[in-house]
Amino acid sequence: MPTKDLTNQTVVITGASSGIGLAAAEQFAAAGCRVVLLARSAQRLEKAEKSILQGADSAVVSCKVLDVADEGAVSRVFAEIEQQSGGIDILINNAGLGIPTDLAECPTEDYRRMVETNISGVFYCTRAVLPGMKSRRHGHVINVSSGAGKRGNPTAPVYCGTKHALNGYTDGLRQQVAEDNIRVSLVSPGAVDTGYWDGREADRSKFLRAEEVADAILFIATRPDGVLVKDIDLVAQRQ
Repeated sequence: MPTKDLTNQTVVITGASSGIGLAAAEQFAAAGCRVVLLARSAQRLEKAEKSILQGADSAVVSCKVLDVADEGAVSRVFAEIEQQSGGIDILINNAGLGIPTDLAECPTEDYRRMVETNISGVFYCTRAVLPGMKSRRHGHVINVSSGAGKRGNPTAPVYCGTKHALNGYTDGLRQQVAEDNIRVSLVSPGAVDTGYWDGREADRSKFLRAEEVADAILFIATRPDGVLVKDIDLVAQRQ
């Protein structure tokens, strides 16, 4: 099957300074895309940009500091990207936050941070790109969820709840914008060896690698016009 040529397409990635977001940025840059990295830390963004350019010095990369939970900042930053790029072709909603929670003691602030990042942030960013995508009748929104969005677990029930909500939002969005020729996809990885696990006891050698998830995201984006990958479930199968 022929793949879609992404050369010169503008790809915006949230949570792009590390982990899955950075791995995806590297792969999309290598595919010839103009990649815009969004994350909260200017220092980490600068480091990520240097890493991408070292891998492909011809890559077109730019960075903008953004907390996706800040509604006003999202509107402002995405308006700047639209104006500077001439239009956003692909949005990868990757920014996420997971905190282990005991529901009897979970601080309200932890709950709000997860909801604002994992649900509201996706809503704000997606809302910002849809008018342009609709007017051009072209675009792709790829939401990075989790296996936790399809089954619960006792250690992170709030995180699971936000990912369940993200999955429902994604399904509804997909149906709503299909007639505008906008594709909407979901990626649902199992445990991934990223900073999410820092400080936790886990055998990360058996986890998915960030670049493996990024490869699945690129696969989704390069399907030819008229083909939609609705959801990819990824799990590691290592001995």
